[in-house]
Amino acid sequence: MIFVCPAVMDLTIFLVMFAVSYRLGERGMATGLSECAWLTSFFMLVYMVTSLAAGRALNRRNAKALVLGSTGAVALTAVLTLSLTRFWPLFGAMALLGVAAAVFFNAFQTFMRGESPPGGLARTTGHYTLAWSSGCGLGLLSAGVLYRLGAAWMAGLILAAAGIIVGMLLRHVPRPDDAPSADEHADAVDAAAAEQHERYVWVAWIMIFAGTFVQRPIMSFFPTLAGRGDVDPALASLPLALHMLIQGLAAAGMSRLLWLSYRRLWLVAVQGVGGLLLLGLWRCPALTVSVPGIALLGTWAGFAYLWAVFYAGNSGHRSRNVGVNEALVGLAGFSSPLITERIMKWSGSDAAMYAVCGVALLLATAVQYVVAGPACRTAQPEILPAAACEPSRGGIPPSCQEKHQ
Repeated sequence: MIFVCPAVMDLTIFLVMFAVSYRLGERGMATGLSECAWLTSFFMLVYMVTSLAAGRALNRRNAKALVLGSTGAVALTAVLTLSLTRFWPLFGAMALLGVAAAVFFNAFQTFMRGESPPGGLARTTGHYTLAWSSGCGLGLLSAGVLYRLGAAWMAGLILAAAGIIVGMLLRHVPRPDDAPSADEHADAVDAAAAEQHERYVWVAWIMIFAGTFVQRPIMSFFPTLAGRGDVDPALASLPLALHMLIQGLAAAGMSRLLWLSYRRLWLVAVQGVGGLLLLGLWRCPALTVSVPGIALLGTWAGFAYLWAVFYAGNSGHRSRNVGVNEALVGLAGFSSPLITERIMKWSGSDAAMYAVCGVALLLATAVQYVVAGPACRTAQPEILPAAACEPSRGGIPPSCQEKHQ
């Protein structure tokens, strides 16, 4: 049940982001797109810096308290953000929201690893990706439906969401501090060598940067462009919500296919198809094509976010690795809206957004293929009962010598 927490938190974040972006679009093209780019980018810049600091400070013992504290901070700053209309006060409120959100998601990932038994990281990551993705989708749908009703309705939903998170965490019975968990033990993935795990930490960082670089402009500018075009907010939120829901379902399904991990073929196949789909949307950006196209991109996004979090959390200093992950989310979220907005204006085409995203994804996929290197695998070792590896008068069985070393 603790995975309700990231779901409800992302409901809050994406409700606010959609409402702010759509409102800017209603003001007109002259300022709306630029203001949206700067607000989104600065939010992600603050998120990046805070994540780097949080990744170094977090541990299994302080994570829950920081999740609780950041929940209250997100709720208050989200309500404040919805109440503001002038650019500079809104700019400051979005920065505060970025700090609180970064602390929450870094702390929750440390908390969830501590609550997961050794060997359960892939399944836990799948649940986490399903949860936050579903929350994003529901937040977008809620914003689309409640936007015309006013900020008070959205603020009420945000406060109710914070209450749910606090209630869940206070009721949760934690694992004992001395119990082994996925925060200290790596998942044994087909006997992959430790060196391969370390390479894939770099793959995780590239993958999550590329995923956010592609996803953030679409999530930010599609509502703004829809608001400018007088598209109903409920309709404008639909493809984005479907994208997130499909993302979560895809990640949950793939988390059961552990053999997909640490394989370059899947890195290229899934992300390559995603890049080609984006280039197809660039060539044919009509609403009847972009709505199902954006939704189908959720399959690629589910793959990318699932394995990026898994690879980062399955080797070395896990909280630090995930902190870098979240910082790269911030860096990509900061840079991509600004770059994309400049290219859209320079080209005079809104569809250029999809071209930028498609090219970026294909280039990042090529880099991941090189960094991952060839597979380093051995046959799956036989799993022997503990008693079979006990020393005897005949010495330690050869198959158990490595375990004793």
